[in-house]
Amino acid sequence: MRAPRNLHILAISSGLTDHQVVELWAQAREQAGNRSHPRYDRQTHKVMMQLIEAKATEDVPFNLVPWVLFDLHVGLLIVRARLAIESIGEQVRHFATELRSKHTA
Repeated sequence: MRAPRNLHILAISSGLTDHQVVELWAQAREQAGNRSHPRYDRQTHKVMMQLIEAKATEDVPFNLVPWVLFDLHVGLLIVRARLAIESIGEQVRHFATELRSKHTA
């Protein structure tokens, strides 16, 4: 299974390879606990973010770690905003298509 798009983009932009992202996602799923628990998805995302942070700061001097984490979280906000805009655009296109089909009927 692939990591969610926002986490995948963030991991790749943090310098991780596709293979590393897949490995981290498998780790996150294992560490998240019971798959039938209602908060499993949220926990998996949280663990994945922690794993990305750990990998991204692995070789960073201690005094620069806060800046790397800041960049990561700002990057995540940008990715989420972009995905939200794409989603809104798709919904507007769908709505416009429905309106056109009702207008012609």
